[in-house]
Amino acid sequence: MDNAKKLKRGEFLFKEGDLPDKVYLVQSGKIGLMLERGSKRLEITTLGASQVLGESGLFTTAKYPFSAEALQETKVLEVPIEIMKQQFEKSPPGIKLLVKSLVEEIRHTIQQLKLSKMEGEKLPCPQGIVHRLFTLVHLVARHIGKHEQPAGLTVVPNEPPVEGVAAPLPPAAQPYILLSWASFKLYTTRFFGESHQRMRSIFELLSKLKLAELQYGKNEEGEEDLQYIKLFNLQVYEDFAEFYQYHLFKGSRAEAIFVDPLALKVAKAMFEVSAGAEVNHKGASTLEYSAVLAECKSKHGFDLKPTHLDILEKKGLFVQRKSFDDGRMTIAFDRTEFGKMAQYWAIIHEIDKWNERGSVDLNEKEAAVAAASCACSECKTPMVEKHKFCPNCGAKMAA
Repeated sequence: MDNAKKLKRGEFLFKEGDLPDKVYLVQSGKIGLMLERGSKRLEITTLGASQVLGESGLFTTAKYPFSAEALQETKVLEVPIEIMKQQFEKSPPGIKLLVKSLVEEIRHTIQQLKLSKMEGEKLPCPQGIVHRLFTLVHLVARHIGKHEQPAGLTVVPNEPPVEGVAAPLPPAAQPYILLSWASFKLYTTRFFGESHQRMRSIFELLSKLKLAELQYGKNEEGEEDLQYIKLFNLQVYEDFAEFYQYHLFKGSRAEAIFVDPLALKVAKAMFEVSAGAEVNHKGASTLEYSAVLAECKSKHGFDLKPTHLDILEKKGLFVQRKSFDDGRMTIAFDRTEFGKMAQYWAIIHEIDKWNERGSVDLNEKEAAVAAASCACSECKTPMVEKHKFCPNCGAKMAA
């Protein structure tokens, strides 16, 4: 049966990432569709009386890509999605086609509004343009850059370097593309209308991650300025742009592009400790769990716990655990996938810090991420023992 619900100002009807289980009809008041990005909130659009929310649940099980918040005292009529589906299935074929078309048009419109709001954020590098900036870098670099190879180099690395993880070859021994900063700045400003200051910050960020090297010299005014950029492993830029745009436009909140520093630290460590490990027929590296625990403790300074692996799985990195009768345990995971994700998260993490501080800090030293001693039983957010309630979902900690 349908049911009326009253919301006070500031109360949420649902949050980004929730699964749709009801269809809502706004009877009075106003509902704002919001995106929460850290401490900031973006309003996509506003819905009023006689407008509907949650209708996409008729055709998909995808999570909500936004939160719905009451902007004033609001009354909504909520109908369980299963009841709406039953009524919809009894409709004539023409009505079904019309409803499906309208729902798809609404979804597309909201997606465009969402992208427009993200691109218009007052941030150095808004989330909505990250993929465009990295696409621009690799396309322009391939067009005007010069391929170079250090003298005597005969081996080309077959996997991307991961900041904080040993690379197959040091940057000085890698092939690269040499890019003139003056030419690049001219291309991106005139052809793409992109700020050269933002692009310079992108190169500083990549330099910080050892994916690029900046070369300085005297400009026409006799001042020290950026002259050339060496870009290592350009394929990483293209792959990252493809990865980011895929998850950004999935429709619902994609955990893969929201960085958890602890997940990043664990993924980096597991990528390194699995170097040279036996690979099974499915391409997964297999290691003794006890050896992994010992290396994480001795080389990376944290105690690897099952909750850490749960955090990785929430982000899309899966680890298979297998126990034996003699008490041994092995773990198996796709090392290549862990390396890629660690690389991508390292880039996103630097972008987050850039947005927070307003600039890229080239002098920053990598801070040690304290491994959480436990995790929330409800949402698996890493916590420390002194917490009585989860800072993410509010669940009470067990005594």
